[in-house]
Amino acid sequence: MSEHTSSVPPAPDQPELPQPLPLLIAHARGADRAWHALCWHIDDRMARIVLTAREGAVAAIRLAWWEEALTSDGSKGRGEPMLERWHAAGPGEGDRGHVHAMAAAWRMLLDPEPMGEAEWAEFGRGRGALFPLIARGGDAGVLGQGGAVWALWDVARRDPDRQRGEGAFAAAILAGEEKPRPRIVPRPLSLAVAMAMDDVRERTLSDLRFTPRQYIRLLRRAIFG
Repeated sequence: MSEHTSSVPPAPDQPELPQPLPLLIAHARGADRAWHALCWHIDDRMARIVLTAREGAVAAIRLAWWEEALTSDGSKGRGEPMLERWHAAGPGEGDRGHVHAMAAAWRMLLDPEPMGEAEWAEFGRGRGALFPLIARGGDAGVLGQGGAVWALWDVARRDPDRQRGEGAFAAAILAGEEKPRPRIVPRPLSLAVAMAMDDVRERTLSDLRFTPRQYIRLLRRAIFG
């Protein structure tokens, strides 16, 4: 983890993240928690732009604005709290590269044409860059592999387009069948992948609402590993 992670201030002004993200953030080390929250919020902002879009062209413009603001020198979007926190954290080229990959993945969902197996795999890899962004170190391949499973599972649960959600979950199942993944660190990411893999193994997508059963599973994994 980068030494300036702890300099990221908390984000009380940001929209509430959907569960289980607040619980995952709570399992991050204290010094890393604000950075984890910031990264989850960035992905959530992209998700909201795309998944609630009424006009694809307008959503594409908004997504492009955020991508440019997050990967620029900090001159764009001054005064926007999330961007102020992001630039205060001193993102490097690797961090900006992950943001580009995430934005490119979300942009794929704005294409009105249905996505096939290859496109969904590409989406998973792109959005899955969120995991190495959060970790800021470690095995990028392992993190990206786990991130892809989570990215596909999560969009399958959140996407109001049922057909698209089914395609995402089918891709998550395929991604979960790849070679076994070593334990992913930091811990919140391994917990996120474990939750996704529960549904993948059972071939059943859990309800978007965070159920008591899911909460108990998460607590057991957090305590016992």
